[in-house]
Parts: sequence; C-alpha cells; structure tokens
Amino acid sequence: MGTLATLTKSGRAAIASAIAARPLHLAWGTGREEWDGQEDDALPSLVERTELFSEVGRRTASAVGFAEPDEAGGIVVPVGMRPDGTVEVARYRQSTEATPYLYVRVNYDFADAGNAVIRELGIFMDTVTKEGLPPGQLYFTPAELEDPGRLLAAQILRPSILRSPAVRQTIEFVLPI
Repeated sequence: MGTLATLTKSGRAAIASAIAARPLHLAWGTGREEWDGQEDDALPSLVERTELFSEVGRRTASAVGFAEPDEAGGIVVPVGMRPDGTVEVARYRQSTEATPYLYVRVNYDFADAGNAVIRELGIFMDTVTKEGLPPGQLYFTPAELEDPGRLLAAQILRPSILRSPAVRQTIEFVLPI
C-alpha cells in the first residue's frame, strides 16, 4: 500500500488557473442576525454549504487573477476577529504568473443591495442567468438565476457591511487553493 499523493504547489496553481478561466461571481447575503454577536468559533461551519444562507444578489467579477502572500502587499483581506474586536487581515500582492492563490475583485454598484446588512460572501463558478435579461447586466438577484452554479468558497463577514446607496462597494477576495 502506498501513501496518498501530495497536491503540489504547481498543481494548486493549475487548479487556480482552471477556476480563473470559468465565469465567476461574488454573491453577498444578509446571513443571520445572531452572527453579529457571536465569537468566530461559534459561527456555523460553511464546509457543506452549497449556497449562501440568505443571498440578496451577485455580481460578475471585475478582475480575476493570481496573488502571492506579501506582508507589504496592497491586497488586504479580512481573515477573522481578534479578541479585542479588531479585524485580523492577510496581505497579498498581485502576480502575473499562476499561483495557488486565486484573486477575485468585484466592484459593486451604488444600487446593489443599497440598504442591506451584508454578513456573508460566496464565490460562485458557472452561474447561469435567465434568458431575456438586458445585455451587459452584471448584477443579478436570485430570481434572475437559472442555475446558481457551484459555491467555491464562502465567508461570514465580521464585522458586517452596512450598505449605503451612496457608496460603491469594492470587495477583494483571495482564495487559497
């Protein structure tokens, strides 16, 4: 009997490249209000999720590429909450070469979920929208989806995002493969 094969760094970069070549959307949702006061270890596991808890919409990715961990990098993503209530972050820099870190940026518009409290995010691959939607439409509500696609990654936001129709929200997401 042999041991299990090891997925190499170049193999992970190949998987990230294959995902990057597919249609990607970043969905957001209101999640559950009880998450607001919970500690990170009390939040639900998202491993078995195939959809967000309460999606309000999704937008086609504005940029898809690759990143590398870099303590001085300009891509800053939240990774958790510290006991003192501050947000713990990870830093990355963009890479022109394929890496095991898939980078997704989404520029939401002012009216997208204009007054919602956003508590969850999810990257979806292969979303299919319903026929008859306006050409060039980039933001879709759940009712406008024929097939939501496959949920690749999900995150509960802490702290949540209080949307305002006066703010154009940009979200950067790094998915380690």
